[in-house]
Amino acid sequence: MHSEPDRETGKGTWCLSIPQVPKSGNILLRMHWARYHQVLLEWFYLVRGADGFLDITRPSGKRWVTILRHGIKKLDRDNLYSSVKVVVDVLRPSKHESGIYKGGAKSGQPWVRDRIGHGLILDDDDDHLRLEVKNAPLPNGRKPYLEVFISDSEITL
Repeated sequence: MHSEPDRETGKGTWCLSIPQVPKSGNILLRMHWARYHQVLLEWFYLVRGADGFLDITRPSGKRWVTILRHGIKKLDRDNLYSSVKVVVDVLRPSKHESGIYKGGAKSGQPWVRDRIGHGLILDDDDDHLRLEVKNAPLPNGRKPYLEVFISDSEITL
């Protein structure tokens, strides 16, 4: 499984610039689960490879995340927020679960579920994350990219 880098705790604000934008929410919602898992793995490595990734400290509480999508076309609000689900999912901590099926056709058989993640946020619920996603202009001559701002305090852009 993927290991997390050792990180200190501490307050701050960090920016990750990723040279790609996620697919629209309409596309992600219609994907087969195995293809979606491939997209999730791709974004896991895109986030991990972003400059400044290793500087981000472990979260100790609520984090504010603002994502700026510099794309060719602007997405409507629903599409915009659902498109960054893969990004937010890989910001959460990794998790390993296992157990035994209690009933049904697989009763008595073991099951295992792994979730990949970097642990840059504690969770993606309202108690641990304040998420804001915005369309941003694409500068002339640039390819679409994503900026992810992560902070231990409120972000004003």
